[in-house]
Amino acid sequence: MLLAVLGAALLAGCQTSPAPIQRTGTTTPSKNQSQDGDQEEGTVSPTKKSPLSPTRTPAAKSDLGIDPRDLDGLQLQFWHAWTDESAQAVDELVNDFNSTNPWGIVVGASSLGNYDDLSGQTAAAITQGTPPDLLSAYGYQAARWGKDGEATDNTLVDLNTYVQDPEYGLDSQEQADFYPEFWEQDLINGTRLGLPALRTGQVLYYNLSWAEELGFDAPPTTPEEFKEQACAAAKVKQSDDDPDNDLTGGWIISSDYPSVLGWLYAFGSSVVKPGGKGYQLGTSQVENTFRFLRQLYEERCAWVGEDISVEDEFAQRNGLFAAGSLADIPYQQAAFGRAGSRDRWTVIPFPSASGKPAISVFGPSYILLKSTPERQLAAWLFARWMASPINQARLAEATSSLPLRRSTLDYLVNYRPWLSSQYRAGLDLLPYAHAEPADPSWYTVRWAVSDAATQLFKWYFTVKQLPATVRLLDSTAADLYRNRP
Repeated sequence: MLLAVLGAALLAGCQTSPAPIQRTGTTTPSKNQSQDGDQEEGTVSPTKKSPLSPTRTPAAKSDLGIDPRDLDGLQLQFWHAWTDESAQAVDELVNDFNSTNPWGIVVGASSLGNYDDLSGQTAAAITQGTPPDLLSAYGYQAARWGKDGEATDNTLVDLNTYVQDPEYGLDSQEQADFYPEFWEQDLINGTRLGLPALRTGQVLYYNLSWAEELGFDAPPTTPEEFKEQACAAAKVKQSDDDPDNDLTGGWIISSDYPSVLGWLYAFGSSVVKPGGKGYQLGTSQVENTFRFLRQLYEERCAWVGEDISVEDEFAQRNGLFAAGSLADIPYQQAAFGRAGSRDRWTVIPFPSASGKPAISVFGPSYILLKSTPERQLAAWLFARWMASPINQARLAEATSSLPLRRSTLDYLVNYRPWLSSQYRAGLDLLPYAHAEPADPSWYTVRWAVSDAATQLFKWYFTVKQLPATVRLLDSTAADLYRNRP
């Protein structure tokens, strides 16, 4: 079995899979749809006038030595992987930039379907000498671009030059406005490879109505409370008149790496070594996390859904808890509408015995590719404009994602009264955010983490195998780190 884990991990690392927030083959629900399927009042159209409009006064002249008149008429290519309403929001933002920026820069935006497609086509374009000017992509994928799929010194732009520029950069107050967990994720060994574009969080969905019927008046805050509530829900399924649902109830298991990270962080694992120099997945915290999840499964308080989507299972009360991202909230709302359910539900963090609950956060950043000084500056100015509070709020609303800046949070809370209760609950979880690893090796290590967790819920697995499984996961991650691009 252990050899199978290693083989699966290494095989998965060689496969392409959609990024966690990418949804395909699903009709996009209305972003103004309530959890009951009804339309809420309001609109996602941007407010044209706002106290947080992206205006700024430069402190001094630029150090870049570029005449701003040389930017006039530059046509840039911006590639991203947003689709449906998210892509529509991006198109609206791009159009606004093109019509209002004072430099005469023109940006053309293209959606490439999903992040694996984006990464692959970018690597090919770099090799062919026809790359875009900037992208919204994952940093650990960007580090693999270039000749033969590997990053080179001549591929990615270090954004420190632009961030620190007195005229075109971000002053200390603007930098401090970003939440540190997001701002520091793109800083690798002193090099800034990206500017945060979007972050979503992996959370637990929780059925408030069903929990109240079970006698619980508050969400669980510790693993033991989580187990108590999950087992109570499962017991209801086991004692009703339907034998086909005896294995349901409790927590609908997810072994996807964002969910596994959420549990690991909640159990006190830092996942990466201090300074980011590799992984530490052979610890007691990792073993304790896996033991807890396996025992939930053995006691029939957690189950693996296979027949229909997790969203539909959760909406039909086949689970008191389900893991999902904030970006999936509209899909979960639509599932409640399909089920005809008027249950109240919310999102909560992964519970922790230490009083430090957690959510794992992930998402793309604006990444610039090397070209000419003028094109790079123009690309930076567009990325900076997109990252301004008002524009970031527009994108966050369209994608149900987390605000990356404190001023963006203020805007969403104070100027968007129609936001769903679930999304607002997600905003309250910002203090519990833990970023996923940023090292290029995470491109493959993430699948090893997911595969190891999948083994926990196989019929042939036993708790006695946990120590060896954790050691194997740790050594696999170490090998993948040493052999990273």
